[in-house]
Amino acid sequence: MYKENTTPLVSIIIPCYNYGQYIEKCIQSALDQTYDRIEVIVVDNGSIDNSLEKINLFSNNKKVKIIKLDKNLFPGSQTESAFGIGFKKSSGEYISILYADDWYLPTKIEKQVDLFDRSYSSVGVIYCHGYRYFEETKELIKWKRQEVRGYIFKEYLLNGDVVIPISPLVKRYCYEIIGLNNLWTGSEYDFLLMSQYVDFDFVDDNLVVMREHRGNDAKNIYSVYQRVKSFHTEALLTGDAKSRAGRLVARRVAMDYLAYGLNFMTRLDMKYAKVAIFDAIRLYPLYIFKPKLLISLFLLFLPLNVAKYFLKNSGKMYLLEKEIHV
Repeated sequence: MYKENTTPLVSIIIPCYNYGQYIEKCIQSALDQTYDRIEVIVVDNGSIDNSLEKINLFSNNKKVKIIKLDKNLFPGSQTESAFGIGFKKSSGEYISILYADDWYLPTKIEKQVDLFDRSYSSVGVIYCHGYRYFEETKELIKWKRQEVRGYIFKEYLLNGDVVIPISPLVKRYCYEIIGLNNLWTGSEYDFLLMSQYVDFDFVDDNLVVMREHRGNDAKNIYSVYQRVKSFHTEALLTGDAKSRAGRLVARRVAMDYLAYGLNFMTRLDMKYAKVAIFDAIRLYPLYIFKPKLLISLFLLFLPLNVAKYFLKNSGKMYLLEKEIHV
């Protein structure tokens, strides 16, 4: 157990919008960390359900700070994000984001701080593996993305997302490098931007759980997709990222578009799938030779019941190799 005031303070920031059914478990998982020196900052992002009522159950806990916003400020909303507001109220040397429908396992923060203590000063982000929890089937499945250390910007561009979005523990200055006014502060794209400037490391353990549930529907995902395109225009297709990696950036952006298209397809929303898949082709025509893209193009022109039969079998898991969390 760590002693008070002798170890770095960790700020766990939890933006919440209409997740009253999940937020209590989420906050409790942050408070249950074996690393004692934490503060938990919960930002109610204009919820209209019972989220604030659930959040206020923790109002007497000295480790919890509660911020109530009058309207929803999502990443990419052309204004300050809920995470950014929570960050400004935080005091931690290390920052960790936790989505309101997900949770941490108890040793998450402790193991990451311990690795920071043993790492080079150039390391700014330490991530870990996790689990996916499928609410409908109650399945808990181990989830690994990649295991890469050091300067991994090109790895991000070549292979897509490296980290599970809620897994990183981040040195505070990393957010200052990418800028709190960045339209996507508080999203997984933060780590892509950070990878241009600092080294990454990882704890080889499953320490976080991300929930998959019916709230993540196609309409919500398409709304996020539109904001993703805005992010790409603002932060990747211009500026530092483009100058550092050239054509790899276009390839990486097209990879994101294709991943969204495949996600829509597995939900049998062929209209949205067609938009995203053709966006990918326009940006990076060489993707036309990718097996997944060829299969998706074939499925787009099949009768819906035939496509549905394929996707209900092995096709769904094959196409969803790159997951999208909303």
